[in-house]
Amino acid sequence: MKEQRASAFSSCLIALVLLACESTPTPPPPELCSLTASQAALTAADRKIIGEASGYPADGLLRVREAELAASQKLRRELGWNTVQKVIAPVPLSEPLPNVDDAAIPRFQTWYDLGDLRRVFHQLYSVLPLEQKQARTRFSTESLDGAFLWNLTAVDSLPNWPVERYQQYLEDVSDESEVNGLAGISRVAYSPGAARHLLRSYPEILKCRSSGPPPEHELGPVQQVELARVPFNAAACETAMIGTYAIKADESLQVTLEEGDQAELILRSKTEECRTAPGSACTIAGPATIEVLVEAEQAVESVVTVNRESAHPPWSACLDGAFPNDAVVVKADYRRADFELTMPSFGTSAEALEKRLTGDVSWDLADGQVNPTADSIYSLTLPNGAHYRLAALHVMTKELDHWLWVTLFWSESPNADFGADRPASLTGPWANYKMCAVTAFEEQDLDPSGGFSQTHPSLGEALAAVYAGPGTPSWCSNPYVEQGHGNADSNCVGCHQHGGTKLRSEDVLALPSGGNTLLRNNFPTDYSWAVTQGDTLAQVFSDEETYYLGSSAR
Repeated sequence: MKEQRASAFSSCLIALVLLACESTPTPPPPELCSLTASQAALTAADRKIIGEASGYPADGLLRVREAELAASQKLRRELGWNTVQKVIAPVPLSEPLPNVDDAAIPRFQTWYDLGDLRRVFHQLYSVLPLEQKQARTRFSTESLDGAFLWNLTAVDSLPNWPVERYQQYLEDVSDESEVNGLAGISRVAYSPGAARHLLRSYPEILKCRSSGPPPEHELGPVQQVELARVPFNAAACETAMIGTYAIKADESLQVTLEEGDQAELILRSKTEECRTAPGSACTIAGPATIEVLVEAEQAVESVVTVNRESAHPPWSACLDGAFPNDAVVVKADYRRADFELTMPSFGTSAEALEKRLTGDVSWDLADGQVNPTADSIYSLTLPNGAHYRLAALHVMTKELDHWLWVTLFWSESPNADFGADRPASLTGPWANYKMCAVTAFEEQDLDPSGGFSQTHPSLGEALAAVYAGPGTPSWCSNPYVEQGHGNADSNCVGCHQHGGTKLRSEDVLALPSGGNTLLRNNFPTDYSWAVTQGDTLAQVFSDEETYYLGSSAR
């Protein structure tokens, strides 16, 4: 049985080469700021079995809770566990399997990998008229829909995959581990929203590949937005409070009192005050929280106009704008489980973390070696018979402007510290993973224990061990994913802000505060490294363009 699946798998790889511009790529180097042990693509045959990637059910209201989340470790962890459950929710396969009833795989394993993106991009780009290739015309919504639909049955066009072989491939899947293996062990996977946005952004990606990303700090054209026009009445000798407004860096608040004899407009921040007469604007630059008042010597009835001026550059100049709300990118670390191979284990108790955060502050040396069985770790069997287990899963969702960052890591003591508050609904192998989550560069929770000192003491102590006080960099580091000196004290978001640049992992870790603080006012590829590192989609798109346009490619 296993030999038949291995033969079919080999034939599939050979046949894939016959697709125009399709090849079996050499696995790319690990993505910046992460390390993955193994990789094997989801093939065209497997895509037909799995079917369409399952969309991520994003929370469209999460953005209004940004400040609340930054100030509460407890809320972040509740959100993190909820996100995990959405990402691993079982999704039925599109094709029924003769020997496995009700087969399903975790949602993230239905998502698109580099092989999918290669096939879909080729399908889209190859049919563009020459003048549209030269102009780098953006793919329409309809063409994207059609190409992703075509990808579901791309295997049908492969000469080495007749119906009989495909049917045998289905029959050879006989247990849950083999069902899981249909999705491959791709290092990076993209939700439908993320995959579509990257393909749609190919013109900007290619432009930045040749011209380079914007500098860390850049000013765009000044834009003025009216925040409020506030009518008011003030009695003689009264100070009227008009409102309080928060502005960010590269922004300023410009306020005008339209009229009013013997009245003065006042703008006041913690460090600055501006006073002016009616008809003249008062301005304070950000970042600041600013009170707007009118001081009246005589009774006055007037209007205050509040404008925000900004000179922000494009948020993500190397994409077609920011990713959509339902965009998710996951990075998985699979470890080989054959031949009595073991995998490293890491302690994350308060004592272990205090020790880890001294010296080179890295996860390079494990605390031990373990050999977990399939009932205690998410496991799969590839079509070639190789067994793997999932050591870690790194999840980033675009439900917040600066993304939500959630990371899972397997543990031999799963119910302590970062696993102590795991929901009871996470059962089976998933009950053996710990989790951390961040939503912002800076930690704003005033409680070092995150509010867990009474309910989950070991978690509260572990959080306190990585806590440096409000206003300091937040913490979330995965022992299996974050590699290199300093990366045991990282926060995910700090590294990824440089996505789309040429910085290397060691460059980021050498930045102030280990690269964990906000250092940019623009984010070339909206926190994704997939364009220039790892899957190097810029190179994928460039190769396709060069194939068709040759020396005329820009």
